[in-house]
Amino acid sequence: MADIKTFTNSYFFLEDIKLLRRSFFNSDIIHVPRTENQMADSLARSARKQPSFVVHMDAELPIWFTESI
Repeated sequence: MADIKTFTNSYFFLEDIKLLRRSFFNSDIIHVPRTENQMADSLARSARKQPSFVVHMDAELPIWFTESI
């Protein structure tokens, strides 16, 4: 069962990446095995355990936010 859940989560992450990738002029996706990048694997695992603090994100920033920058 854990393998199915991991696959499902990975699928949704990949779909998000494909969608976000369209926002960039040029991008590359390369696979780096976990064993070759343990720091990134550790950060990714801890990030997945954290509750999300982003509720909604608009394409354009609200005027009150842009004025404070």
